[in-house]
Amino acid sequence: MSFNNFIISLVTIIIFSCNNPSHQVIVLDDPMFVTEPVEDAGMDSIGFLMRKHVIVVTVKDKNELHVYNAMNGKLKKSIVREDAFPNGVTTINDQFVLVTERDNKHVAVFNSSMEFLGTFGEDELRSPYGITFYKKEDGLYKVLVTDSYEYNNPRQDRILTWDFKIENENFDVSSSSVLGSPTLYQVESIYADKYYQTLLVAEEMKEYHKVMALDLISGEIKKNDLGNFDRGNDPEGIALVLNKDNTGYWICTEQSKTDNRFHLYDRESLNHFATMYLKDVSYTDGITTAYMHGKWFLYAVDNDARIVAFELPEIN
Repeated sequence: MSFNNFIISLVTIIIFSCNNPSHQVIVLDDPMFVTEPVEDAGMDSIGFLMRKHVIVVTVKDKNELHVYNAMNGKLKKSIVREDAFPNGVTTINDQFVLVTERDNKHVAVFNSSMEFLGTFGEDELRSPYGITFYKKEDGLYKVLVTDSYEYNNPRQDRILTWDFKIENENFDVSSSSVLGSPTLYQVESIYADKYYQTLLVAEEMKEYHKVMALDLISGEIKKNDLGNFDRGNDPEGIALVLNKDNTGYWICTEQSKTDNRFHLYDRESLNHFATMYLKDVSYTDGITTAYMHGKWFLYAVDNDARIVAFELPEIN
């Protein structure tokens, strides 16, 4: 791996030469912004709306959604969701915002102005957490949600799917089904990559702490454990950085109060090639990436209370 357009004030890169000469440690030490901290917030997941240049953050302990300017971190709007415990969030077609609400046992749908439009999944979901999607064809998407009810019991029905159809400003949801999967326990974060037909799933059960890769369509295991996680730390947020030639890399969060880090894996091979640290960022739940003005940015939750944004270095 090599880094181009290297900016000293932005990032420090240390190359390990002991056990794995190709493994890199990356330290991002110059944040683009840090949002004002929110006490007792329980900030969890982050979504991105490109045309509006905003991020949407679930604030589960306050039953709120916060909308921030993606360039300067200023709070633009707060939305209250009564008794909801909002957790996962994703955006479809830069038009709809989908939020899993654990205590309401459904997925709430908003437009890009964060006006509430409706819900789905209440007949199937019992404890929804993570959410992702992929495009099936023009106007039709597949939404996938992790369901972590009775998480101490091994189950193979923890990933549920729906068809999400867009017609102008309206949506329709149908065809609920279960993605066949290996035995899962406490699953939260989930991320779909349609191009390589890969679905990353974070397993948080302490005996099995790992991120696993499944086939996006069949649910069969592609890689049981991407590796490099300490069994004492939770795997949390997952994000993807894309290049024009369909290469890229995954970013997977290893949550810790004292050794918070982010593992980088090749998009296609899923091989681990770097570990990244964010200065003054700890105990990270959700992350997201965004491409704006020809650059990639990373947004990360810090200690359940604020969002810290960094410009990512170029990785080829």
